[in-house]
Amino acid sequence: MPKQIVICDDHLLFLNGISELLKNTGNNYCIHKFSDVHACRQHLMQNAADVFICDLNINHNDGFLLLEELKFQLKNTKTIILTAYYEDFLIQKAKKLGVDAFLKKETPAEELIEVIESGKSKEFYTNKNYKQGNSVYSTMDNPIINKFRISKQEKEIIKLIIKGLTSKEIADVLFISITTVTTHRKNIHRKLEISNSSSLIKFAHENNLLL
Repeated sequence: MPKQIVICDDHLLFLNGISELLKNTGNNYCIHKFSDVHACRQHLMQNAADVFICDLNINHNDGFLLLEELKFQLKNTKTIILTAYYEDFLIQKAKKLGVDAFLKKETPAEELIEVIESGKSKEFYTNKNYKQGNSVYSTMDNPIINKFRISKQEKEIIKLIIKGLTSKEIADVLFISITTVTTHRKNIHRKLEISNSSSLIKFAHENNLLL
């Protein structure tokens, strides 16, 4: 019986490329590809999948939210996040959510197929060359911060969010209340015109907020 693989990614070239790659492995795969979150959700609610591969940002939709919404439908499915945003914060969030594997998009084909073929297991998997604690974000670029009128405290909060701290942990580090952190997070989202933490990572990449 063919292994049912569902892929959801809004980058059509990548979506078609990964689909063709899997078809050409010689393995017995039946590929269902979606660039639209709603169509993908509908398919998974009506059909069982052996493997579900998705990006973190799909047409401004949060891949984590999609995985949470479909948690019941995916309880027997191997779930793989395949993304360009390979940060410790996101990897740890995926692990807590119960995702089976977190891979960067430049993962070698052999490694991806190895993960797919390994089946669903209790052990969380990420790329072989991953080292926990490594982060490309350590300082924020002042011209960008000034452009978006980010305050000094908001700047500190952004850095801590990227490191993966919760609102309570941020409050403890900065010696402020959780209410103050929540207010700052809302202001950051409003100023940067983003809606979630994944979008904040995306913003950081696109604006070169790197060391």
